[in-house]
Amino acid sequence: TLQSRRPSPGGRYCMVTGYDWWDILLHVQPSMVQSLVEKLHEEYTRQTAALQQVLSTRILAMKASLCKLSPCTVTRVCDYHTKLFLIAISSTLKSLLRPHFLNTPDKSPGDRLTEICAKITDVDIDKVMINLKTEEFVLDMNTLQALQQLLQWVGDFVLYLLASLPNQGSLLRPGHSFLRDGTSLGMLRELMVVIRIWGLLKPSCLPVYTATSDTQDSMSLLFRLLTKLWICCRDEGPASEPDEALVDECCLLPSQLLIPSLDWLPASDGLVSRLQPKQPLRLQFGRAPTLPGSAATLQLDGLARAPGQPKIDHLRRLHLGACPTEECKACTRCGCVTMLKSPNRTTAVKQWEQRWIKNCLAVEGHGPDACVTSRAAGEAPAFVQLGRGPHTDRL
Repeated sequence: TLQSRRPSPGGRYCMVTGYDWWDILLHVQPSMVQSLVEKLHEEYTRQTAALQQVLSTRILAMKASLCKLSPCTVTRVCDYHTKLFLIAISSTLKSLLRPHFLNTPDKSPGDRLTEICAKITDVDIDKVMINLKTEEFVLDMNTLQALQQLLQWVGDFVLYLLASLPNQGSLLRPGHSFLRDGTSLGMLRELMVVIRIWGLLKPSCLPVYTATSDTQDSMSLLFRLLTKLWICCRDEGPASEPDEALVDECCLLPSQLLIPSLDWLPASDGLVSRLQPKQPLRLQFGRAPTLPGSAATLQLDGLARAPGQPKIDHLRRLHLGACPTEECKACTRCGCVTMLKSPNRTTAVKQWEQRWIKNCLAVEGHGPDACVTSRAAGEAPAFVQLGRGPHTDRL
């Protein structure tokens, strides 16, 4: 059942060639998901370092699609989705940095940022910042303001992770895998430094925190705690346990800052996770299918945004309200909703939108900003326009 209709084993073949994995999802039973994800990861680690870099986002999308089929792995979907989003933001923001002089060494400003942040383990964000060439971070004021929603997401996510550290023993809690992921924590640490520098240029682009004290430097506090957590797991091998002092400080965060409620998953009403057990199903265009929610779907209710709740433009992190006035479209595979027309025409925003298309959960290269899928992607995903005409069946 795991054989694709193509000659090679489905998961590996789809991962390496770029074909969609729709036919694999149709045949995977919930009890098979755990072992299939592990085998897929083993196959990924056997590839060369260069190929692993190329396939890094694609394998995350494949794992997220598979884990959504089983109630035992459903919370991993949150972490995979968030990691894709984090990678996309990091790549976009680093690509905006420009060398001050044209005749610069081989390393780009983004590479130097990564190298310096990895080398300097100081918990003071300002001491890390002074080691960077701040002139490489100078951007147009309009561009910085246009990026505020993305910077806000980074700040909110860092706060959420640190506040959840005392509950790290709960595997069902979204974000659990990040607490031991040195690479992702290092990425967040780099972005905090970038945000700090940009905040000096334009304070209104900084993340907004609701603090109990007007004199508290929230960015410095979060960077200090994030650095301590990152040091515990930055090296290869087993991560060391955070010390009690760090856990105690994280326990105090809810009394210092308002912890945001993150929209971990978009609401996806696709049919793949409901086609179990395998029974014939007749679908008709223009009529919504009446299917019972799967066990995985029911367990996701606490983590996902329900269809009747206010919608969010997942691409631009904008709140659209329960009944958006703007025309929107949604990806039926990952559930991401986005407006048909971008409200911001700055180059940086356009670059971000194109970057997220390549990191969409649905299938690499056919994200929420795509209009249709190519035939190479098989039967899925479909991109349907919301708020117009009768209901369109989603596959």
